[in-house]
Amino acid sequence: MRSGHEPVLVDEVVRLVAGGSGTYLDATVGGGGHAEAMLRALPADARLLGLDRDPGAIAVSRERLREFGDRVVLVSKPFDQLGEVMSALGLRSLAGALFDLGLSSLQLVDDSRGFSFRAGGMLDLRFDPTSGRSAREVLETIDEPTLARVLFEYGELKDARKVARALIEARDRRGLATTDDVRAAITAAWGPRPEPRRMAQLFQALRILVNDELGRLDRALQEVPERLAFGAALAVISYHSLEDRRVKALFRGPKLSRRETRLGAVASETWDILTPRPLRPTPLEVAKNPRARSARLRAAVRRKAA
Repeated sequence: MRSGHEPVLVDEVVRLVAGGSGTYLDATVGGGGHAEAMLRALPADARLLGLDRDPGAIAVSRERLREFGDRVVLVSKPFDQLGEVMSALGLRSLAGALFDLGLSSLQLVDDSRGFSFRAGGMLDLRFDPTSGRSAREVLETIDEPTLARVLFEYGELKDARKVARALIEARDRRGLATTDDVRAAITAAWGPRPEPRRMAQLFQALRILVNDELGRLDRALQEVPERLAFGAALAVISYHSLEDRRVKALFRGPKLSRRETRLGAVASETWDILTPRPLRPTPLEVAKNPRARSARLRAAVRRKAA
C-alpha cells in the first residue's frame, strides 16, 4: 500500500542522516516515505522511531512499514513530547533524526480537515483532529487585534489588519465554518480573486495558531540536541522562513553579548554544519511534486564536547 504522499528530498535525507546501527527518529513520519527510505538504507539491526500528531498518518505509516516488523515503533505524539516517548520506551539516545515540517498529502486531500483553501472543506486545520480547538472554534472567540497580530506574525501578511477586520465582520454576520466562508469573507479585503500565495499565507497563519506549531518546534529544537548521540546528524526540512530561521539559529548557536566578546569569551559550538546553505529540490523533483518547491533542508552533526 502507498499513501500517495510524495516525500521531499529523500536521497539527501538518507545521505545526511542514515549511518550505522542505533535508533533513528522520524519526528513527523506522515505517510512513511522518508522512514521507508532510511530503513532500506540502514543496517538490519538499526531501528526507527516514528512520531506524528495525526493518528491517521500513524495508521498509514504502520501499513507502509509493516515489512520492517519490530524495527519500527510508531507513536501518535507531537515531537515536542520526544523526551517522554523516549523515556517510556527506554531509549537513551538517537543515532540520527529527521524533522519534515510540511503538510502531508494525506492532510491536504481530506476536505474534512480544511488544510487546502482550494477545496470547500470544514475549517478545522488541526493536525490531531481528536484534541484541541478547531480553527472554526478559535475564530469564534478571537478578537480583531489578536487576529491581526497572528496574520502578520505567522502569515507575514502586510495588510493583516484589513484582513482581520474582514474576517471578524464576516464572523459576526454569518459565522466562519468552512474554507469557502473564509474565501468569501476576505473578498472585502482582496477582491473576488485573491492571489493563491496570499491565501496560502492566510491559511498558514491560522494553521500555525491552531496547532501551536512554532511553540512546539521551539520546544523540540531545544530538547533534541540532548537526545542525539555525539556524531549523530539532525536534518530539518522547513517550508517557510519562520521555521527555517529557527533551525538556522539552532545550528549557529547562541550569540555572545558585546560584554562577553570584549572579555574574550568564545561561543560554544554544538554542531558541525553539513549544509552551509540549505539544500533545495531539483527542478525535476519540483516538476514531479510541485509542493516540494518551497522546501529547504538544513543538517548538522552533534559535535562531541571538548
